[in-house]
Amino acid sequence: MKLLLSLFTVFTLSPTLWASCLDEDLSAEQNFSACQLAAETGNADAQKQLGSLYLAGEAVQQNFQQALHWFEQAAAQGHAIATYNVGVLHDKGLGLKKDYKEANKWYRKSADMGYSSAQYNLGIMYEYGQTVEEDHARAMELYLKAAEQGEAAAQFAIGLMYDKGTGVDKDPAQAYMWWQIAGEGHPHAIHNRDSIAEEMTPMQISEGKRLAQAWIDAHPGLVQLPALELQ
Repeated sequence: MKLLLSLFTVFTLSPTLWASCLDEDLSAEQNFSACQLAAETGNADAQKQLGSLYLAGEAVQQNFQQALHWFEQAAAQGHAIATYNVGVLHDKGLGLKKDYKEANKWYRKSADMGYSSAQYNLGIMYEYGQTVEEDHARAMELYLKAAEQGEAAAQFAIGLMYDKGTGVDKDPAQAYMWWQIAGEGHPHAIHNRDSIAEEMTPMQISEGKRLAQAWIDAHPGLVQLPALELQ
């Protein structure tokens, strides 16, 4: 059995999620102009989107400082994704010096607003004691909140905790369950599920499948969010 244990900071670039300033019938340049105009008038969604365009270098030269500026403008108005993105820029050191404490601060703000990727990233910090005291129970709490929203990275992380017995009793059926739930939403979930199954009894596998299906049935219509890694 060879399990893959990768955890990574996720970063959501969502050009259409909050994209009131975007129109698929317009060119990239026209969309940029529309977003810039709306952002300058104080529209938080447009400010977030403009930051994403600067971050991706879409229809404009890539500029991390401008991305940070517009994310901060939107964050000041309580935009959860923009708040999270500020944390990622500090976490990754994009356009500024890496600062995990500052990243933690912004992730915490976004997590408190219910944003799943921020909850997951903050969970990583608690699981591994990054800028905060190691707290596996708090990490699990945050992972579960994110998992309930379809965050595949969090579902995968919960599986790892049950597989390793980190803060919980080691439980292969629970690990199988969470990797089954994450499925193709995470690049390593299916591999880990199949690998752990090699050392499980048929009864344990059956229980893992039952638990996974029960969880899925209890969350009808849940959209599985792909685990994205900032490149």
